[in-house]
Amino acid sequence: MTIVRKAVRSARLQVRPDGSLRVVAPPSFDVEGFVQRNAAWIEERRRDLDRLAAEGRGREGMLLLSGRFYHLVPGARFAVDDARGTVASPSVPALQRNLSRMLKEEVSGRLEACPDLAGRWSGRIAVKVQRTRWGSCSTLGNLNFNLRVIALPEPLREYVVVHEAAHLRELNHSERFWRLVGEHYPDHRAAEAELRRYWVIIERNRVWSEF
Repeated sequence: MTIVRKAVRSARLQVRPDGSLRVVAPPSFDVEGFVQRNAAWIEERRRDLDRLAAEGRGREGMLLLSGRFYHLVPGARFAVDDARGTVASPSVPALQRNLSRMLKEEVSGRLEACPDLAGRWSGRIAVKVQRTRWGSCSTLGNLNFNLRVIALPEPLREYVVVHEAAHLRELNHSERFWRLVGEHYPDHRAAEAELRRYWVIIERNRVWSEF
């Protein structure tokens, strides 16, 4: 359990995707008592997270890529072998570079396929390792994508790009924004639910934790 003492008015309890606890509380607050009083909720939340992570259970040491689990093997160069279910790479940094390249190329192609969203867009695409979000759009029109997006199945990767591209026209999550997203990805509510599930799986994955 991680305890953060701050000058806050009330305590906050979070069950992280790996099942661990994080408590933010005032300096003199009884954290142990707080946790005990919320024991039932904590266990329920842990069961929910375990359910979301079920697909990755027992495969935490494999690389999740494009919605599929691969064995990571040493190799002189980066190579994905779908038949054998392996991804070869000389090192973790090399793996990260190649996955970033793959994602950046895919995002560029998808943006070209959505001219009504991107329009005459002249911003940049950046791929970063992020811990809190799948992507973002700056006020300057620059698009940032979490490297983790490359772990997602193709339909979800498409959704993430559509979501961020829609922010080029609507820099908020207003009704107009979601209407715009829905025009390009009608099943966006189901996609959001699946993104939450994959986030938990990736958070518990040892290969992705090395990036």
